[in-house]
Amino acid sequence: MVQVRRERVIAMLLLIALFAPLVHAASYSVAVTPVDNDIWRNESAEYDVEIASFGTETGDFQVYTVDPNWNVKTNPLTIIVTPETPNTFKLYLRPSSSASYGTQGVSITFKDLNTGAIIQRSVVLSLLNPDGSASKDYAATVNIDFMLPYDVDPRAPIPLRMQLRNRNPLNISDLEIRVSSPHFNAKANISLPPLSERTKDLPSATIDPLTPPGEAEILIELVYQGAVVNQMTKNYRIKEYTQIKQLIGTREFFFKTEKTVTVNNDGNVDNKAVVTVPTSLLKNLFVGSSLPYEIAVIDGQRSIVWEIPLKPSETKAFTYTENYRILVLLALLAIMAGIAYFVLRSPVTTTKEAVAIAHGDGVSDIKVRLFVRNRSAKIIQSIQLTDKVPSLADVHKTDTPGNTAPSKVAQNERHGTLLRWDFDVLEPYEERVVTYQMKSKLKIIGKMKLPNARVKFTSKGRERAIYSNNIELIERFKDQ
Repeated sequence: MVQVRRERVIAMLLLIALFAPLVHAASYSVAVTPVDNDIWRNESAEYDVEIASFGTETGDFQVYTVDPNWNVKTNPLTIIVTPETPNTFKLYLRPSSSASYGTQGVSITFKDLNTGAIIQRSVVLSLLNPDGSASKDYAATVNIDFMLPYDVDPRAPIPLRMQLRNRNPLNISDLEIRVSSPHFNAKANISLPPLSERTKDLPSATIDPLTPPGEAEILIELVYQGAVVNQMTKNYRIKEYTQIKQLIGTREFFFKTEKTVTVNNDGNVDNKAVVTVPTSLLKNLFVGSSLPYEIAVIDGQRSIVWEIPLKPSETKAFTYTENYRILVLLALLAIMAGIAYFVLRSPVTTTKEAVAIAHGDGVSDIKVRLFVRNRSAKIIQSIQLTDKVPSLADVHKTDTPGNTAPSKVAQNERHGTLLRWDFDVLEPYEERVVTYQMKSKLKIIGKMKLPNARVKFTSKGRERAIYSNNIELIERFKDQ
């Protein structure tokens, strides 16, 4: 009885060991999709494989076949499958020298090295027979790999390189290559021996540098004996580019600076040239421009700003000037005016002063002083000083020491009294002072104006006359 139980336990353990890999295998799914399964002996069949995990463990898979006629290779070599993400990789089958021609199936084994789980899949492929005697019956089959970058710079030559692969044992002696696109076209011929692979470089294409940016499609056709044996299309994009170039020419002449600014849009899209020139509030008063501009503060600096829209490859020019000639002209005028003043001014000056002293009886005394001065370095001759006393006042004679009496006194009831002093000469920088008094016939209230005095003299052989200032009397009361 004990022996029977022992045999049952051993049998159960064997069953568990036998079916454990199958249980683990149920935790994975393997999908094999053919990419290229019609091959020649010197080629490899290609498949896309995806392994997905439904469990919680990470698998490390080994891929192989027990068929001695085929060799297995994967890319990448290490196949790791995690529960979160399926693993997709390439599977290649290459025939050995013992592989037979024709359509056949090959069993592929996928083994998880961590759990021992084994999954098997069968793939179907066809090994083509390269019998040379029947090569004339083969159709021309050529694969194309056209190497054109997606982004194309219209300013640079465009390389046209392609890789061609003759997949049949057919000697293709004159294969025509046609390349066409909205921007360029090209043609070339090439010969392909049986089962050969060659790289063909066509002359680089050039397009208009001002070609607008955008996407386009290029068509590559392979023509053999008048028939298109293969074709492919590929998209490319004309890149946009733009660069603003600026050139400034300067011309200076007599406190005026003229600058000619030339801007160019070296590009295939619209752009805007921004030209800035530092300035100041005062300096801006002397700036002129052939184009309108704005004043802006850039990085704390007051600047003149021009914004000029430019189309592709467009060039515009404008001028602006800094003209300080008006300042120079004003300075010259000031200097000339100063020189003229000193040259043409009168060498003799005269000034008149007067003070009114009011008395309680209603009669005011008026004291007048006349100053005559030679401000030149030359002798002035024949000086005649004349002053006029209004008819409302009388001249009061005084015997003040040092006071010069008038040379002539002429009275007129209507026009008043005329006083005249005569001097033979005035030495350089000499000043004469004449003082006299008069009494008003009426009481002065507030202010009273007196006429200006006149000085006649001879300078440089001709007679000249100057006049003193007008004067307003300042009333001053005197205690009784």
